[in-house]
Amino acid sequence: MTFYVFTKAIGIKIHVFFSMNKKEPENKIFNVLIPYSQFEGGSMVTKVIQIFESHSRLDKKTCDRFETLIAVREGVKVFRSEYEKIKTPAWQTIKKEMERSKALFLLVGPELVKAQEQGIKDWKYTQNWIAYEVGLACALGIDVWVLCDNVKINFPVPYINNYSTSPFTERATSFKRAVLRRYVQGETFPFGYRKDKEYCCPHKGCGAKFNFHTKIEAGKTSTCPTCLQTLKFPHGWRK
Repeated sequence: MTFYVFTKAIGIKIHVFFSMNKKEPENKIFNVLIPYSQFEGGSMVTKVIQIFESHSRLDKKTCDRFETLIAVREGVKVFRSEYEKIKTPAWQTIKKEMERSKALFLLVGPELVKAQEQGIKDWKYTQNWIAYEVGLACALGIDVWVLCDNVKINFPVPYINNYSTSPFTERATSFKRAVLRRYVQGETFPFGYRKDKEYCCPHKGCGAKFNFHTKIEAGKTSTCPTCLQTLKFPHGWRK
């Protein structure tokens, strides 16, 4: 048995090819996720990149899709607090994990939106933790993403620098995977990292500024994640 290993992106992913028959090889390809590695002081040092996932425990499907279709495929660790053993007081563990993370991703799924609309008992509890996590990320100076899973956000997020309303489907994951790949490579996405993505909410009393990563057709609308007012795009966005 012969193995051939080709590195597509150093420290991110490798493709492994092998053949059982030398005359008529039947090649198989496996994507092998490995942590980010780099040389420090003459030695190879492995670094696992982590992001912090803020969410509602009710949106398990949204969280699972984000992790399996996006994060896992890029070899990125996700801190998902409900599935971690959190020592009390919880705020200390959250703070520690946020400090280890490259960015905060707030996942807005259908259950989170429904909880706010219907005033479900746990909503205020969830909202308070989300507010704490977003405020903490802001204080630490890491990127804050609001990703809506094909739903309209219905609660305000006071600080944000990246916004996307694209669904978490197989076809819509390429951009999100590219984002995580760039975090692995040491990049970040502050407001204004690209002029064609800069958006400033036009509503009086808001003025939120964020990188808007969703294509909007001419005449369609969206929702500001900070003031929740309607954003109009008569000429479209990101044509």
